[in-house]
Amino acid sequence: MEDIEPDAEHGSIPERFVTIARRGLEHRHMPAIIAGLAAVITLPALNAGLLQDDLFHRVRLVKPSQLPEQLYSTPLIGNDAGTMSAAMRDMHSFARTQQDTQKLMDSGMCPWWTAKDWRAANWRPLDSFTHWLDYRLFPKSPPLMHAHNIIWFAGLVFLLSTLYRQLMTPIWMAAVAAFLYTIDDSNYFPAMWVANRNLLLALFFSVLTLLLHHKWRRHNSLASGVAAPFTLLLSLLSTEAGIATFAYLFAYALIMERGGKMRRIASLAPSFIVIVGWRIIYNSLGYGAHGSGFVIDPGREPMRYLKAVVERAPALLAGQWGATPAEIVNIFSGYASRCYLLIAVLFMVLILLALVPLLRENQVARYWFLGMLLCVLPICATIPMNRNLLFVAIGAFGLMAQFIGGLFANQAWVPKQRLWRVTAWMICVTLILTHVGFTAVLRAKAPSMISFLFETFYSTIKVDPAEDLADKTLVVVNAPNPFLFMGLPALRAYWNEPLPERTRLLAPGFAPLRIARTGEKTLLVEAQTGNILSTDTSRKDFTPNFAYFYNHFNSLFRPEDMPFQMGRKTELRDMSAEVIAVDSDSQPTKVLFDFAVSLDDPALIWFKWTWKKNGLGAYSIFEVPAIGQVSRTEGPFGDI
Repeated sequence: MEDIEPDAEHGSIPERFVTIARRGLEHRHMPAIIAGLAAVITLPALNAGLLQDDLFHRVRLVKPSQLPEQLYSTPLIGNDAGTMSAAMRDMHSFARTQQDTQKLMDSGMCPWWTAKDWRAANWRPLDSFTHWLDYRLFPKSPPLMHAHNIIWFAGLVFLLSTLYRQLMTPIWMAAVAAFLYTIDDSNYFPAMWVANRNLLLALFFSVLTLLLHHKWRRHNSLASGVAAPFTLLLSLLSTEAGIATFAYLFAYALIMERGGKMRRIASLAPSFIVIVGWRIIYNSLGYGAHGSGFVIDPGREPMRYLKAVVERAPALLAGQWGATPAEIVNIFSGYASRCYLLIAVLFMVLILLALVPLLRENQVARYWFLGMLLCVLPICATIPMNRNLLFVAIGAFGLMAQFIGGLFANQAWVPKQRLWRVTAWMICVTLILTHVGFTAVLRAKAPSMISFLFETFYSTIKVDPAEDLADKTLVVVNAPNPFLFMGLPALRAYWNEPLPERTRLLAPGFAPLRIARTGEKTLLVEAQTGNILSTDTSRKDFTPNFAYFYNHFNSLFRPEDMPFQMGRKTELRDMSAEVIAVDSDSQPTKVLFDFAVSLDDPALIWFKWTWKKNGLGAYSIFEVPAIGQVSRTEGPFGDI
């Protein structure tokens, strides 16, 4: 493809700007410079401390003697806890068997409505090993753990800058692509969160795989061809998201590969064998997800996954190209989210129309475009989140840099039609403002925004610290965020707060509840609107509310469309929950709870959540009504 060399003295202002800027961007040390920038702008993460999943992992990584004795009775600590083999096996695993699930339910880490065949277990041994190493080298230094993350992030940026330089011409566009990727606000959260190191590792080895594969296919390097499948395996052993590497390998075979069909197929054979072998071992060891709406295993639930692709892909692509994060669909009503998805589709159609001339003429642009689209598919297996877009961003920013740079350089692919040029320049300016200006603001605010998010999350399990919960049963009538109670033992242990012997959640608290005491040991809980387990789907408001966000996380325990049978009874160690009535969607509207002891027994400590504006709120003591009496709790939208 011809690249028009602008005249530095006589060209237009955009052309003169490109001429001056490109001299620096094409410097041979630019990948190292951009990697250094990646490290510098992520340094605020050193003060982030350990957050949420980090504390769950910590329990699996340190020696049991370093943990409070109260944790020994929880399902978190196994017989070989703290060993390297246990860390590599269990660090990312909650439940691989039905017995594991039952233990979690008996302890209260999973609520009574958890699907019977629920499984949640990830196998990420390479990532787990790096964390185990952290706790052997600097167990009491979260800043060094964050520094470990930053090193991987900087290494990833260096490799990606190199990949862009090898595939893109002119080279200065490669630097633009790497710069956009580096400063993208979606990168800060994974780089900052120690628990998200698995994604950085997977990306590092994924990009290394792409570099080796390109060298093998373009320069006939046998050593690179042999090494590429092994680095792909390392990506997969870092996290399941490493499967997205195959998206770019497939796009390379289809678009970049030279030769006939059989040669293209043969180029994918080593990687395909590695992926199939990894998946067979993964399944045989009992890892994967099942019975969950939050995480979908495409291999086990293909129809639910295909439905999720249709619903989630537009939000993810719009989150990558636009200014609104993909998470936005999680904090609004279903009605508002559907409206947003329509806007997202229209936005992406407009972007596509602007890209058509570039895609028609530029082979590498087609490669980035196809790789980007294919990378969206794996992350549709969970709810839309911008931090999952880092694989998608590889192709997106490569394509974006070619589009923006091509306009400034007035390359041959740029059409002459005035209407297209005006529209394209408007989109170009919007992309620059969004991914440079707006991103810079978000980067600056990221530490405080993340702190607010986690504090808000933590508030949903922080009951009155004055209550001594040691050896007691914590009963929450309407827990706003059941998902976080999975981490309650690890979090309270880290905060040096006494642990309850077990926890019992009666309802998620997404609906106003009528709570009637029907006997010495029994409570009948009834939803006053909708059903007990989900937010009101009939609402057509456009106001953001954390209740919608928590509702998506609650789907971790069972898909919202998984029916209940009337009369279904869940037996736990000290309580049973019987579904008395269901709605038209077979979701429970009345549940009878039968405790092993009197509801007035001092061994039971009762709390309720009171909703405030936009889904915020606080806990207070719940006064158990007398036999025959009724109590009520509000829903998240002020109804009762």
